[in-house]
Amino acid sequence: MQVRKVSAPVFTALSDGTGVLLNLETLLYFSLNRTGVALWLEIDRTGTAAAEDLAHRICERFDVDPSLAQAEIGRFVEQLAHLGLVQLL
Repeated sequence: MQVRKVSAPVFTALSDGTGVLLNLETLLYFSLNRTGVALWLEIDRTGTAAAEDLAHRICERFDVDPSLAQAEIGRFVEQLAHLGLVQLL
């Protein structure tokens, strides 16, 4: 699965390491924990990212089981897609 950032979201990092994504078209926002921020920054940096690559990056940065990372990232990007912040390809 590929994850592509759409043009509508605006990201704001917060001082505690978390962040907020805002869809300017719908005015819906999504709060991100530190892991979510790391994932979003990777999606934003690449424009389009493979879910497997995102899982690999998270496993490098955080001490997490690869199969758990893959499952959680799948749920995370599905939520982002539901809010219109990314497209799943």
